[in-house]
Amino acid sequence: MPTDTQTLTNLYATELQPILGKLEQRRKQVCQRVIIFVAVFLPATLGLIVLTPHWTELLFALVFGLIAWRFFVNAALKEYRSFFKSEVITRLAYAVDPDLIYVQDHGIDRAAFRDSGIYRQGIDRYAAADLFRGYVGATAFRFSEVHAEYKTVTTDSKGRQNTHWHTIFRGIFFIADFNKHFYGQTFVLPDKAERAFGGFGRMLQDWVSKLDDRPGDLVHLEDPEFEQAFAVVSTDQVEARYILSTSLMQRLLSFRAQLGMPVAISFVNSNMYIAISTRKNYFEPPSIWRMGSELTQDDIASYFEDLRLAEDIVADLKLNTRIWSKQ
Repeated sequence: MPTDTQTLTNLYATELQPILGKLEQRRKQVCQRVIIFVAVFLPATLGLIVLTPHWTELLFALVFGLIAWRFFVNAALKEYRSFFKSEVITRLAYAVDPDLIYVQDHGIDRAAFRDSGIYRQGIDRYAAADLFRGYVGATAFRFSEVHAEYKTVTTDSKGRQNTHWHTIFRGIFFIADFNKHFYGQTFVLPDKAERAFGGFGRMLQDWVSKLDDRPGDLVHLEDPEFEQAFAVVSTDQVEARYILSTSLMQRLLSFRAQLGMPVAISFVNSNMYIAISTRKNYFEPPSIWRMGSELTQDDIASYFEDLRLAEDIVADLKLNTRIWSKQ
């Protein structure tokens, strides 16, 4: 059975190197187009704006600039990005698992994100992309990048309104079949109060949980390390303790430490939802201003490790151990 390193070495040598050469050509073409736009189209647009005395000519100048950007630069940027995802990420996904399905223009839908119950804030803008679906053994999973936002509108002293966008969640959103029908809803959330205020933080948790519109009550567990890292709220105290066994709590702690990023989890219906907050832009091509030659094998290895996320979650949390059955 080949190791991941052997798999990557073979894939890089046999399939990816020619593709990465073509990707590098596309990157340079996009750079050239941006330079031409800045040197030719942008000055022409600015000149028209300065020289035109009437709003009709001004509007024409702005439309001219937008059309030039859209068809001369933005179209090439989109083609560069699409080529990378379809030719590189698709092959890496197959190398991770031949049955792993990748859809670059789709993601976890808004309804599934809300069904998790992790975030209670109303969503005004939602985007998701790079959807992966597959199985590890009998465990079905899917994940994608998600960016959910809400907006606020303020009015200044002159009566002008300004819209501000605030991130609810940005990162990787993961859904796995937990192979159990849950009667209640259990939420495992990052616990900032306990870490900041110690014993008083636990009292603060109880108070805050009563103000939150999230269903359920705070669950006090016997693992002090887990309670310092997470706050658990559930509509079924007995079921929450049953789900969060000593071994699962330890695996969740290890998983959180390994990621080094905020993690929120919920157990709703028969699914386990995991929200991994990060500002990293996954599965995107290198910047068009990247210096040097085409992507190296080490660069490709980084993308490969990101793609192994789902298998690592299932393995680390032992979700494929079918100790429960649905009803």
